Amino acid sequence: MIYPVIQKNSLVGSLLNISGVSFSGDFKDTADAVFSDYGINTDGVYCVEIIVSDSKKTTYIDELSRLSDEKYFLTVTENQTVIETATRRGVFRAANTLAKLIKNNELKCGEIEDYPLFKKRGYIEGFYGKTWEREKRLSVMKLMSHYGMNTFFYAPKDDIYHREKWRESYPEKELNELKELLEEAKKNELDFHWCVGPGLTYQYTSDKDFADLINKFKCVYSIGAKNFGLLLDDIPNEFQYQDDAETLDSIVDAHIYLINKTYKELKSFDKDITLTVCPTQYHGNESEYYITKFGKGIPADVNIFWTGAEICSRVLTSREANDFFRSTGHMPLYWDNYPVNDCEMFQEMHLGPLIGRDKELYKHCEGLISNVMEYAECSKIPLMTVADYLWNPVSYNSGNSIRNAQNEILGDKSELFGYIADHLAVSCLSRHASEYMSEKLSFISFLISTGRFEEALTEFSNYIQKNKECLEMLRDKNTPMFVEMKKWVNKFSMCCDLLDAIRDTYLSPTPENKSRLEKLLDSYNSDAVILTGFCLREAAEKALLL
Repeated sequence: MIYPVIQKNSLVGSLLNISGVSFSGDFKDTADAVFSDYGINTDGVYCVEIIVSDSKKTTYIDELSRLSDEKYFLTVTENQTVIETATRRGVFRAANTLAKLIKNNELKCGEIEDYPLFKKRGYIEGFYGKTWEREKRLSVMKLMSHYGMNTFFYAPKDDIYHREKWRESYPEKELNELKELLEEAKKNELDFHWCVGPGLTYQYTSDKDFADLINKFKCVYSIGAKNFGLLLDDIPNEFQYQDDAETLDSIVDAHIYLINKTYKELKSFDKDITLTVCPTQYHGNESEYYITKFGKGIPADVNIFWTGAEICSRVLTSREANDFFRSTGHMPLYWDNYPVNDCEMFQEMHLGPLIGRDKELYKHCEGLISNVMEYAECSKIPLMTVADYLWNPVSYNSGNSIRNAQNEILGDKSELFGYIADHLAVSCLSRHASEYMSEKLSFISFLISTGRFEEALTEFSNYIQKNKECLEMLRDKNTPMFVEMKKWVNKFSMCCDLLDAIRDTYLSPTPENKSRLEKLLDSYNSDAVILTGFCLREAAEKALLL
């Protein structure tokens, strides 16, 4: 099976052995570039014809009652495949699906009809922490585009020109880097949104501050950006300047004034510019005064970021989205704070799949934008599950999706990686982790309590050996993801030592073994990095009672 899951797939019969293809028709360059990314020969004998036509068939999604520039059809025969779509972006999506089918040896004769259910599907660099390096940024961008995302928001909190130096235009070097990022986004059919966060020092009644803000937008507009974000999150909810307090009734009135003035000015020099805003109240009760007045006070085509009931919401529901629309007049654009692990979560590593999102949420929101971790390589695995959900939430299976993501990123290392991944599912979505370890240690305890000591010892030793093999693999500095996981790998090393000491104490509960176990347990518990918890401590404490 390929991911994201195809909406309608009627491919049947024998597998087609395709070693290379040749494209003809519109946007051939786009299809060639996609196949090059997958390492598939585009000078082959199997013909792929691209037909681009603006028709109801290629643009209209019946179940959504809306047009899409990403819908496509694949009609596959033994001699050729025909791609039908309406746009370059549709060709890009179709080429990715066809490339995956060929790469995975899953191409058969028949027809595919495919389209996304969420309108805006993407991720945001909106975390606190070290900003991503250029190569990592481009790598994530390409992977997410291949998995069906269509939106990227640039808003790193620690980019000094995003918040701290919002008044200053980008220096030439930084502006050129931003331009390169925008151009790469275009190549990968991602809508690039540049965001600014002036709220820490902005004076709402200052003409100069407003002029500086517009000049900043114009600076980024000069490199081709037309999608902008004005972020007012994580700023004081009281006036900081006396003139503001004397002139404006409340913070929400100030924010409405700023957004409307900005919107009008941006539209005056380019009507195609879009604006997304993040209010100061970006979570909680969607019918409270601030967010209700905020939504009713700004233009209907301005998107509003919303994180849900909590800053990091365990669930996102259609009911809550509908309540937000009734209160504000806007469907929410979800800023989903997963897999981000900044602020109070900095000791956690979020490598589990996306869960807790309503399968019908796409009907009630503008889209969902996932906030990533400062660890770019690690972010890829959970982000791939986000992409799967956003394309086809009805068929989304979190277990299948996370296994595919691990295989995609780690290849033959993915099976061993499961021994540490077992412990890295703790997040806002779930406080449960170490499911496999818990089952294994419970089974070993059962074997011991029923007198099957030798069997228990074999089971325990085999499990420890697999963990040690995993640990050895994780020490490979040539795998970028493992380098990012350094402090969790160190904690996992302590976990392996502790497992060894537990087994040794079961074998020989001498004072020396118990003393070693106690010291290791104390060291493990005193390390603040979040890995496995209760089931490991419980096993250690049982051994100490022997």
